[in-house]
Formats: sequence, C-alpha cells, structure tokens
Amino acid sequence: MQDKTLILGAAGFIGTNLTLRLIGQNKNLILYDRPEAVYCPEIQGAKQVQIRQGSFTQMQKEDWKKVLPDFAEVECVYHLISTTCPTNSNRDIAGELADNVIGTTHFLDACVEAGVKKVVFLSSGGTVYGKEHTGLCKEEEEAFPITVYGMQKLSIEKLLYLYYQLYNLDYRIVRLSNPYGPYQKPNGVQGAVTTFTYRILRDEPITVYGDGSVVRDYIYIADAIEGILTIAEEKGRYKLYNLGSGQGVSIRELIDTIAEVLHKTPCIRYEAGRKVDVPVNVLDIVRYEQDFGHRNNIPLREGIQKLAAFFEQN
Repeated sequence: MQDKTLILGAAGFIGTNLTLRLIGQNKNLILYDRPEAVYCPEIQGAKQVQIRQGSFTQMQKEDWKKVLPDFAEVECVYHLISTTCPTNSNRDIAGELADNVIGTTHFLDACVEAGVKKVVFLSSGGTVYGKEHTGLCKEEEEAFPITVYGMQKLSIEKLLYLYYQLYNLDYRIVRLSNPYGPYQKPNGVQGAVTTFTYRILRDEPITVYGDGSVVRDYIYIADAIEGILTIAEEKGRYKLYNLGSGQGVSIRELIDTIAEVLHKTPCIRYEAGRKVDVPVNVLDIVRYEQDFGHRNNIPLREGIQKLAAFFEQN
C-alpha cells in the first residue's frame, strides 16, 4: 500500500518545518538525512515517523533499495537535499554537480523502480534566475544562474522533466525565495533575517556584504510550508511555481526593520560585496495566485516578532 511520504533532508530547516506540519496531518513519514543529523524532540517522539540515515552523494540505485526497504510503500517524495549553499558552491563546480545532479539521477532511478508517484523538488528562486532580471522573476523567463548551486538546481529541474517524459514520474518544482523562521540555524551561512535577528537580539555584530542595497524576497517559513504543500497536493496547471512574498526588501531596510521590532541599535560591519550576490531578486507569484488563490503572507515585521519569540523560548 502506497501511503508513505519520504522527505530527503528532513532534519534541515525546511525539512523540520515540513515534517512537523505533516505530523500534524497524521501522515506516515520516512525521514532521510545524514547520520549526524539531529531532529527536534517533537519529531523524534512522533509515532508515525521512521528515521533513516545515510549518504546522498555516494548512493547508487541499489543502495537506495537497501537503505529504504519499504521504498515501494512511498507515494510522494519531497527532495530538499543540497550538499552546499550558494555562497560556497563555486569552490568545487565539478564536485557540486556530481554530488547533487548525479546523486539525484540515481535517486530518481530508484523512485521509478519503486513505483513512486510524485517527486516534489525544492529549487531555488533566489539563485536559478541569475542577475539578468531587474524586475520580478517569472517562471517562463530564461534562467542564467551565476552560482553552481543555482546551476545544479536548474539541472535537477530538467532531470525531473526528462524522467516524466521517459517514465511518467510525476513531479512538482517549487522555486522558493528566502525563507526564515524557527529551526533555521543563525550561523550567517544562509538566512539573513534569522541571522540578523539572532545576533541583534544578543547585541552581537552583524556583517553586511556591500553597501546594503542588495534586494531580496523574504517569506516566513509557515507560509512557505503552506505553499509547498499546496503546490504538491493541489491540481495546478503547471509543474513549476515561484513561491515567495512578491515584495523586495533591501538589506538596509531589513536591518532597520529588525532594529525597530527589537528596539535595538545594531552593530554593523561592512565588508566587500560578493560576486555570488545577485543585486535584485524578487519573485513574481502571479502564476501561483492564479492557480491557488491570493497569498496572505505573514508581514515581515510580524515574522520577525515570531522569530524573536522563538529564540527567547529556546
């Protein structure tokens, strides 16, 4: 009986929030992540959760069958795994592509053999479009990523299309903007809202690359999870959707907003701008809203308040 949902990268920021939401829906879940991954207590104690551990980059089709003996019971897969982040992915272009694109190819082969019905892939609205777009980024526009992180995401999107054509493996692609919220690590590698909120709350300095004019599209994690599930479960006209707020906020504006919400004066360290940072990236969400209805996202100020409350309680 195919009644299980498999989440790759389940212990990460998005994976944790997705898992908690699906636990609340009484879904039967198989969670897959690295052996060193740590899950929050609410996930560890859930009865309908099975936790599996292993690699992703070194797995062949036969390896997946060994790690997931009940693969044939999986109806839907959420593919959230990536081996790097945008800021450091260009250090090893060949390795990044091999780990993620070839790794996903082997995994999709295993999905086909197991009879999985649908793969939901978390792409990157922040990196696949590149710097050629000065306005809102639309799904139908050509993508020109400037990091291998964005390139591998785009390549996996094309892989999913290929496997759909060859094997009728259904799929959905979510080009997500910049999510923030509970369970995101405030380490500065990814997640400006989370990192800045955490450090300003503790009177610690924050680092800004460039002059603070870089513009991004931020979405609270609860809204992101709701959108991901809607794209995965509802019958839209497309297999690819942007998911964000549709509104741009500069780094300067973000810091000012956090400071106002927290009633703090931030200590800012400015460093040289980075080549991996696209000047402006804001997603057009018209396609999503036409198919699924208007998005009533949590405003940035309210999201920062919720995040600060989470930090103070944990």
